[in-house]
Amino acid sequence: MPEPDAVEWPVALEPDMEVEVYEPSCLLILIITGKIIMNIFIFGARRRKVHTSFLGCFCVSLGVLDFALLVTTSVIHYFQDFAICGMRFTNYHICLFTQIISHAYGILHYPVLLTAGLDYYISVVKSVNLHRFSLGFLHVLLTLLLWMAALSFALYSSVPPPASGPGLSSYQCTFYVSSQTYYLSAAVVCTIVLILGICCFEVVAFIKSMKLISFTNKTVLLFSCGDKWPIQGTRRLFTALVFSFLGTWAPYVLLQIILLILCAPIPGYMDMNVAWLYFMNSFLVGMAYGLAYPRIDLTRETFSIDPFISWKYCILPFIDMDYKVEDYLKEQLHPFMIV
Repeated sequence: MPEPDAVEWPVALEPDMEVEVYEPSCLLILIITGKIIMNIFIFGARRRKVHTSFLGCFCVSLGVLDFALLVTTSVIHYFQDFAICGMRFTNYHICLFTQIISHAYGILHYPVLLTAGLDYYISVVKSVNLHRFSLGFLHVLLTLLLWMAALSFALYSSVPPPASGPGLSSYQCTFYVSSQTYYLSAAVVCTIVLILGICCFEVVAFIKSMKLISFTNKTVLLFSCGDKWPIQGTRRLFTALVFSFLGTWAPYVLLQIILLILCAPIPGYMDMNVAWLYFMNSFLVGMAYGLAYPRIDLTRETFSIDPFISWKYCILPFIDMDYKVEDYLKEQLHPFMIV
């Protein structure tokens, strides 16, 4: 990753911290508005009947905080200079609030994904079932604790003030740029490439067996991964998992590869977003299924924790003796299936 840009004042930088200079103006508000629109699109595209999960709860809280940031910056930008309860707000606070949010967002990637990984390890790999209310309360509590810890750290750490000097605007900002997403993206891409490399023979067999069928006026892509029932082989399962993952998230994987090649610095307030979290959520769910095989619990909750990928269509052929393609096609049609 590029080294932090030089600034004119002393700043205590964290090991994974970089600094980029931006101008807080209506352009900043337009960027945040674009992020809000993307959040709404992602929330609208997901399936409604999804089992509760920590990452799903955290995504909702992130969407709320993004909207709060948009409202706050828009109000300050509109009124320019005003006071509430004796506290004066100016354009400086647009910079300050966005700096704080960027710092909080930037340090949360590892803790959030670690917590989500533990959540899926307990619920999927170990098949520990908790009462729905207790599970929901635990997810909300963990979400609040993570946000309070991140915001407290951001408030008490060194946040550089708006820059001043020749050629610089009075309200030019420095925003936190974390390297956490860079390493996480690299880990996801390397894992996918590694699995495809290890399972190269299975991948070739999958591609050769690919066919399109029409069912209820919709097109379904089918892959065949074996003639025995249920299908045996851990490599075949991981190949099926990767194909299902790429069937939904291939454009996003390509985007991650481009960002890795360019080493593009992204400010924290954009780096942490709902699309990124659901992308990592699908990756964690797929890894949990791979670790749980062949002792995957056949329950509705097990296969309804991902709002974007219907994992059961690539899992059931490996664990269900009575699996019938026609039955599951009638139950819930999915445009990408492993049979």
